[in-house]
Amino acid sequence: MKISISAITLAAALAIGLASPGSAHQETAGKLKIGHPWIREAAAGAPSTYACIIEIENGGDEPETLLGATVNGAGTGVLYQIIEKDGHFSSKIAEHGLLIKPHGSIELPADKYQFKFGKITKALIADSMVDGTLVFEKLHSVPIHFMVEQDDTAPKEHAAPEAGR
Repeated sequence: MKISISAITLAAALAIGLASPGSAHQETAGKLKIGHPWIREAAAGAPSTYACIIEIENGGDEPETLLGATVNGAGTGVLYQIIEKDGHFSSKIAEHGLLIKPHGSIELPADKYQFKFGKITKALIADSMVDGTLVFEKLHSVPIHFMVEQDDTAPKEHAAPEAGR
């Protein structure tokens, strides 16, 4: 079998890229696989930031509900659903969390769901990991690591028009 040098070079580059700090990672909590939890970088004292998760898979026979998150240096995050209407974005609290059906999965892209955090007390520096938790209905508080990213792909919310305008 003949393998070209470029194929070997490509494979090596991919392996290095997947091992880099900026690459996706997966966490496991019970029967849940949590695909790449990340938080947007923020300076200490910043008024806010947000965190997202690419996907959560439930390999168990029971449903689970994602309720919230915490991140060291950012406190408690509230889960919001992002709503787009006519090109404008707003958000509302996901009051009952997000249900993950048995043997099912949910995706949480930044333009659909975000954990929003208030005042940042410790700098969240890109390409580093920060300790946190995900809060579930049954598993309760599960320790995980959030990758800190520069990402700013989340939609910008528009303020509601003031009354009388």
